[in-house]
Amino acid sequence: MVYNVYMSGNIQSCSPKVIKVVQILFLNKLSILIVSKSKALEKSFAAMSLPEDCVLDVHTCGKFPENHGSFSPDSVVIFDMTGKAFDIGSIFDDNKPSVVIAAVMADNVPPEAKPANNIWVMTGTKADKGLTEVYCRCLIDFMNSRADSRRLITCFETAIDSIPDLVWFKDVKGSHLKVNDGFCKAVEKTKEQIYKKGHYYIWDIPKEEYEQGDYVCLESEEIVMDARKTILFDEKVKTKSGMRQFKTYKSPLIDADGEIFGTCGIAHDVTDLGNINSELEVILESIPYGVVIENANDKVLSANKEFRKYFPGKIAGINFEDWKSKTLSDSYDISVDVNGQNKILIFSEQPIIDIFGEQIGKLNFFRDVTIERIYEQTTLKSANTDFLTGLQNRRSLFGYLRNVCKKQQLSLITVDLDNFKKVNDSFGHQKGDEALVIAADILQKQFPDDYIARLGGDEFLVVITGKRTEDDLMKAGDRLLAAFREEYSSKEEFSVITASAGIAYAVIKRGSSHDVERLLHNSDSALYDAKYAGKAKCRMFKAENVSEG
Repeated sequence: MVYNVYMSGNIQSCSPKVIKVVQILFLNKLSILIVSKSKALEKSFAAMSLPEDCVLDVHTCGKFPENHGSFSPDSVVIFDMTGKAFDIGSIFDDNKPSVVIAAVMADNVPPEAKPANNIWVMTGTKADKGLTEVYCRCLIDFMNSRADSRRLITCFETAIDSIPDLVWFKDVKGSHLKVNDGFCKAVEKTKEQIYKKGHYYIWDIPKEEYEQGDYVCLESEEIVMDARKTILFDEKVKTKSGMRQFKTYKSPLIDADGEIFGTCGIAHDVTDLGNINSELEVILESIPYGVVIENANDKVLSANKEFRKYFPGKIAGINFEDWKSKTLSDSYDISVDVNGQNKILIFSEQPIIDIFGEQIGKLNFFRDVTIERIYEQTTLKSANTDFLTGLQNRRSLFGYLRNVCKKQQLSLITVDLDNFKKVNDSFGHQKGDEALVIAADILQKQFPDDYIARLGGDEFLVVITGKRTEDDLMKAGDRLLAAFREEYSSKEEFSVITASAGIAYAVIKRGSSHDVERLLHNSDSALYDAKYAGKAKCRMFKAENVSEG
């Protein structure tokens, strides 16, 4: 069979295969079957200027074909009943075209034409041509607009059903007019069951409970209609599976005349995300050190209670980098006061990377290392101090001398107790230890700002780094020995004890270093001279030149 295809007024004879190609290429193909012995109507369609998005498939036959096949949604059958009446009601089975038209004479509308859904009245005069063109143009415009609308509706329904979130449209009374598949899945109902039903029916909530409940925003539709704009809501909805939390965008539906005829909404179920956030919150709060989460713009999203213990006050929403520069020192250890107690924290940060490898924020950690620092200090003190006297020990001494070896003047006073062994022999080692503790106390009082170490046994060393004259050093040594005599003579068991001291010093040029081994040897030599001279004396090391470098 050959069909006539009309495109923007041109007529082509095409095979069904070509017609199929044309149907694909053009948006709307309208099929028109004219049952008439005349081709006058077909010529009227051929003479029309068609819309650019429309093509006509027109065929005229003398009688209605028995094997007509299936009709498309954009099909029309026109019965020319000006010469013969067709029993339209008996011709069609369940497969009926979208539009059935009966063309009749003005003075004769047969009963058989009543099943048609449109009547074209012909006058039988020359005016029929112009009237027919009007009929044809109106028919084409109607069918083309309906095809456009149907396809737009198909696009719309396909689009919203592709959205996993809940999508709905309501009238001004709150009845649902259209929903997507995601909505049906959430409420476990079909679109037919939902149509024109309210919230309490759809979510299976008793009306009284819905009207009194605080888990839905009953006024949200009124709010968006009053505001005439899109608004985001946080809504809780009671469902068969329990309470659900939604992030809901609601918008008013405004007609061309400015009247609001309903609302639409898109709801994203964030219940699981909310549960994850709650679980994350529990985890953060259980971490034993301060944690701050910031986003890619340095804005603080969350901080746990451990952080708030060290840094009270509001921090959520502020710029964390600004806060750090104002609050934290540049040192590795951060010292903070917590209820009158000094706490030491160390800070570290870790980037938050998404699945695309992009940094979307940072995790900031504040770990309390107060106990660790105390332990470190205690350990260090134990390693570098004398357990009995609390003075620095020999191990500490050489580390200290390395640190001060570039000082311009370095002075050493080596001190040894005289007759100390007699106290140990006569009164025991406990009294000997007591005598050593007294010696340490005397040294600290006489040289409060200088370095003092116990070298071992009853021998001590004082290191002075400031500028001193030889006379200054001798006077300091003499005052020290006098303090020893006064303190020990006041106690009978220690009355035999005196002290001897040897002094050595050196001055170097800038950029040079002291020979500390030589200085130690020189102060020992001076001490030996004091002992050899009868004890309880102070001697200065004598050399031709005490300057080095």
